[in-house]
Amino acid sequence: MKKFIPVAILLVLMLQTIAMGADNIRYAIFPAPPYMIGADHEASDVSGIDVDIVREIARRMDIEIEFIRCPWARCLELMQSGQADLLSSVWKRPEREVYLRYFDRPFLDQLPVTFYFKKGLEQVVNQYEDLYRLNSIGVLRGAGYFERFDQDTQLKKQEVTSQDQLFPMLMKGRFEAMAGYVPTENYRLVAEGYAGKIARSGYEFVENIPVYMAISRKSPLADRFDEFNRVNTALADEGVQAQIRSAYYRKFTPP
Repeated sequence: MKKFIPVAILLVLMLQTIAMGADNIRYAIFPAPPYMIGADHEASDVSGIDVDIVREIARRMDIEIEFIRCPWARCLELMQSGQADLLSSVWKRPEREVYLRYFDRPFLDQLPVTFYFKKGLEQVVNQYEDLYRLNSIGVLRGAGYFERFDQDTQLKKQEVTSQDQLFPMLMKGRFEAMAGYVPTENYRLVAEGYAGKIARSGYEFVENIPVYMAISRKSPLADRFDEFNRVNTALADEGVQAQIRSAYYRKFTPP
């Protein structure tokens, strides 16, 4: 004989679950140093520009952080379903605003992009049009680099699921070049021993494109969005975000 739980008890359990979720922020992180360091291994300590900023937001709001490690495309899926609450290092896209609510103030104004080659096999890429001569360009699946590049179907792009696959696959000759965010690849050059093994193109795309943090519209914490937004703005106004950024950029700049 089946046992049925009274509706009143079910409502209490649901309310308890929501309350528990509201005391924690499920922060989706993906490998993107120096913004998120240690996101690629469950046993690793987590740090980075984004992480330090989110930790300060959580401290001021008196909430705990639960880190959810995921490849970039999977992180977007978790935010879309409400299985994660917060995502950082994300650009505004109309299709994303359906399920993401962005903080008013970006924590980055630009994220330069350039192209990398295995040392000794580099090609001349001094302008965008030079990219058409490349046989293959490694890119992160689901990532946005810059609009012209993202929308260009004439380029021979080869997708990977995680940022940390790019340099190793480039070194093995799996693709001729790779697209990379300059601060992220600077970190890898210094911290992972690729300095002297990787060359970069003369062409670099730099444009003021703001980079944000966002809350899932299906998150239990969505009702506290205004509070998150105020704290984030305060950190920007106080110069806290700039101090955190500068410290990591200084530490991970190749000679």
